Amino acid sequence: MEKITVLWGPSCGSARRACQWLDEHNLAYNKVNVVSQAISLDTLKKVLSLTEYGADEIISERSKMFKKFGRKYIDSLTITELHRLLVNYPSLIKKPIIFTHNKLQVGFNEDEIRSFIPRETRRVTFAQMLEVLHDA
Repeated sequence: MEKITVLWGPSCGSARRACQWLDEHNLAYNKVNVVSQAISLDTLKKVLSLTEYGADEIISERSKMFKKFGRKYIDSLTITELHRLLVNYPSLIKKPIIFTHNKLQVGFNEDEIRSFIPRETRRVTFAQMLEVLHDA
């Protein structure tokens, strides 16, 4: 089974819903509170490697810190500088960020999070649903 990591913050309702969903589907995951535990440079690099548009996907533009620093400044940062900024201002990080070695979801979306269910489990569930429909 793929190792799932959830970057979350305790005041984020979406992060709590994502963790609850993972629990309800018996999916093991590593929960990292990025507010109290600094995001590692390796984790940041891994997450960014899974994005399509880079840091834009994981930076919360609604945060007060984003408004303070501005897009131009954040866009000008190197990966090391961005890491330092996110460690010092974790409110800049969108939450939750859910990822494995090859999948990424930013925010909680009940349809999209299903991709973290192992393929074989999804096949069995789908086959069971088809059987129920066929018997009806």
